[in-house]
Amino acid sequence: MRRTQCFIRKMLLLSCFCHLTIIFNSFPKRCTSYLQGILESSIKITNEPPTGMQANLHKALDNFNQEALEMCSKEAEFKAILFSLCYFHAVVAERRKFGPQGWNKIYPFNVGDLNISVNVLYNYLEANSKVPWEDLRYLFGEIMYGGHITDDWNRRLCISYLEELVQPELVDGELTLAPGFPAPPNTDYIGYHAYIDEMMPPESPYLYGLHPNAEIGFLTTTSENLFRTVFEMQPRDAGASGGATVTPEEKVKQIVDEILEKLPVDFNMLEIMNKVEERTPYLIVAFQECERMNYLTGEMKRSLKELDFGLRGN
Repeated sequence: MRRTQCFIRKMLLLSCFCHLTIIFNSFPKRCTSYLQGILESSIKITNEPPTGMQANLHKALDNFNQEALEMCSKEAEFKAILFSLCYFHAVVAERRKFGPQGWNKIYPFNVGDLNISVNVLYNYLEANSKVPWEDLRYLFGEIMYGGHITDDWNRRLCISYLEELVQPELVDGELTLAPGFPAPPNTDYIGYHAYIDEMMPPESPYLYGLHPNAEIGFLTTTSENLFRTVFEMQPRDAGASGGATVTPEEKVKQIVDEILEKLPVDFNMLEIMNKVEERTPYLIVAFQECERMNYLTGEMKRSLKELDFGLRGN
């Protein structure tokens, strides 16, 4: 335990003078005693999903590195199929934004499907003298990704994608993944990212195998949400409907009162902490979030009261 504490102190001291990021795992529970202070001062991050074909393809490729590209004895075939799998993963993930025209249902495709598919690809290439194209398409389309799919037509669509994207022409560089986007030549990890930036066509439904009109519904929904939000932010005047005129100040006062009524009561931190016998990493983070929620609600109450005073002219 003391060795670990000394190591952490040295690394934290080194991070003060260097551009260094330290990532800690909060388990096992016995580590809590010296991780509490680090957890309280650390930054919690989330990983937002990318949007657009180019960002999705970069994100899919980011799950691998140069060593992963070179781990197979059939390097050329492995690289070509891996890149095509990344493109396939980006397509099936991003088609969801088109609604029913993309998928009849929303399926939870995730990075785990891509990683497992690449592992299966590696095992099959190492175990066979020739590339088993049909077996790979079946495993990817019916099991790895097809395991999420419950609609027969959607499964048929998934298989159709793989029949176009995973075939022998891919290795020879004679296959076009999308209109204007041919399969990349054999290169390294950085080269694949550069190829995406240089050769990827502008965002279009063509990249997903859809008609351009498929984008109409998506853009219409996005525009409606945008204008609805803007409209809701505008003060409303009831004079046109025959009622009394509501001034902007009165409307703001109503919103302030509504927000103040909906604000929750502050967490009693002392009472909550006394109920806990063992402070695990998850509980420490929960305490932090409760304290920050108290700060947030307190600041909201303070600023809303100041706004109310300003509306009254106090």
